[in-house]
Amino acid sequence: MRRLGWQSQLSMRQPSAGISFPATTRRQVPRVVLSPSRARNPTAAKSRPSHHSKGRLRMRNLRKSCVRKMLATACLSGLFATPVFATNSANLLVNGDGEAGTCTGDWSAVNTVPGWTVTQGSPSTVCYSIGSFSKPGNASGGKAFIADGPYGDSALRQDVDVSSAAYAIDGGNISYTLSGWLGGYTVYNGQAILTATFLDCNGNPLGTPAQLAGVNASARSDKTGFIAKSAIGNVPAGTRTISVLLQFNNTSASYNIGYADNLSLTLSTPVAAPSLQTPVSQVPAFDHVFMVMMENTSYDQVIGDTTHAPFINSLASQGTLLDNYSGVYHPSDENYLSIAGGDTFVKGAIYFPNIKVTAQHIGDELEAAGQTWKAYEQGMGTPCNTSNNFDSYYQPDDAPFINFTNISSNTTRCAQHLFDTTQLSTDLQSAATTPNFAWIAADDYYDGEASGNGSAQSLQAQNGWLQQTLQPIFNSPAWTQERSLLILTWDESESSGSNHVATFVLGSPGTVQAGYVSNASYNHYSIGSTIENALGIAPLTHNDQYAQPINDAFVATQAISSPSLTSSMPSVSKGTYVHFDYATPVSQLNGKNWIGIYAPGSSPGNGASTSWQYTPNASGTVTFDTSGLAPGTYNVWYCYNDGYTELAGPITLTVTNP
Repeated sequence: MRRLGWQSQLSMRQPSAGISFPATTRRQVPRVVLSPSRARNPTAAKSRPSHHSKGRLRMRNLRKSCVRKMLATACLSGLFATPVFATNSANLLVNGDGEAGTCTGDWSAVNTVPGWTVTQGSPSTVCYSIGSFSKPGNASGGKAFIADGPYGDSALRQDVDVSSAAYAIDGGNISYTLSGWLGGYTVYNGQAILTATFLDCNGNPLGTPAQLAGVNASARSDKTGFIAKSAIGNVPAGTRTISVLLQFNNTSASYNIGYADNLSLTLSTPVAAPSLQTPVSQVPAFDHVFMVMMENTSYDQVIGDTTHAPFINSLASQGTLLDNYSGVYHPSDENYLSIAGGDTFVKGAIYFPNIKVTAQHIGDELEAAGQTWKAYEQGMGTPCNTSNNFDSYYQPDDAPFINFTNISSNTTRCAQHLFDTTQLSTDLQSAATTPNFAWIAADDYYDGEASGNGSAQSLQAQNGWLQQTLQPIFNSPAWTQERSLLILTWDESESSGSNHVATFVLGSPGTVQAGYVSNASYNHYSIGSTIENALGIAPLTHNDQYAQPINDAFVATQAISSPSLTSSMPSVSKGTYVHFDYATPVSQLNGKNWIGIYAPGSSPGNGASTSWQYTPNASGTVTFDTSGLAPGTYNVWYCYNDGYTELAGPITLTVTNP
């Protein structure tokens, strides 16, 4: 939200209290609250299909496969065993202390947590210098810790490969130690939960997960800080991977109120510590990339509104829609900077000419690589014009580059790269005159802000401008004769809540998956990483370097031979979130396939589910809140087309007392 009086909401947190945001609907990863039951009519139950008998055969084959893998690994472990004087592993968690990357000193900012894969929300790495924190034994916490971020509950995961110790683990005498500092903010009950789940070579859970939890406000005596926690136990025989999940729960009352630091997982046998790696990119090379950022519209406002935004919604069938995408700041300009420069750089409601970033930006990288770039801004009139004499709704920072001092203080360079959108029509006439990178911006009315922030009027204004602007790109030689990529997103959501915005990835024919909906977790740093990989330029900061590129928009999903339902979280504490991974072949794909959780004695077609949600994609991850589940054991099924034909399951979920 720009220039709309949010400054008071977004000022730096005072030591005495957090800032409460209004409640909003989060759809970062599809989630369902466990209050409504799915009242299925038992008389409508369908007979079990024949593929279940085949499923039992497949399970026997999987077990045999796992045994073969275990034996092979055991033999290799015996041949290449570590000398006997090495008795314990190093810390097997990458960046468990939050020291990798660049921490933020701004409670409102989202940044990248290197080494972890985000599965929910917008966690961040925060600098200790932001406030005062009690620490166990007054020990030093280093420079940074991991927090839930500014938009409520979040989760991160990393999978630890321990197959090199298979021989020792299968002997049954290897122990683990899971430890860390867990904490939170003053009287708020937001807390961190660290869970380690032991998986066999086929990804099936073994034994009982290890878990650290319980550091709520009462445990901290309402102080801001950390408490050391640890758990020791035996590693189940057959373990090949340990899936470690860091969750921040009960954080919706404010923001950045759940903390974790110095997380560690060690085994009583030698295992080499993994190193921090840049996420693998599967983004192909492109000749041209077009970047379009609209404003102040929430995902739910635009997606599905084919009355006021028909062209925008039609883009989903032409390319990939990112269903779990979010901005990294409220208000506006920091979101622009995060893509163009890899950081938010400034705090709060600050705009041109008061933003003066001296860091490098994507234009610098492109010029260094011998590539061309331009920003096209509606209403600019003449190149590098910074007044609104041609268009009362024009703002110079509708594209981000004027906020970088090597553009704003160099009028010659500025005039070579910043143009009115009328120049775009000329440049699109040939591929040779189309820049390698183009940032295209509407004025403040047509970008959705001044026209109503995602209202019906705003959507109509955005829809018309986008159709008028994008269609010539799709018809251009750069698009039809060369390889071009276009990314359309919004800077931030209409409200100050989850910051969930729609994002589309489109490309020249054959380059991007058409009609695909991704529910992987992405944000503006992911766009920066994707642009850099598409054009072959270097990352700008740790944020874009370690952000997950938008790989699944380009890489077709592997052929799925049979439906599956798995979870690396067979046991969770009541009130935490549980994730289920699902997949189904095209022949059984349906927009109303669903996953249901059932109490003992109930099953699909035989009693109501405790909770359910649709799974419309060929594969993905769904998240359930267990707040409404009583402690006990439940069965989970994956079913077909709003009915009771079982695609996969049951798998067992155990909910324990918190």
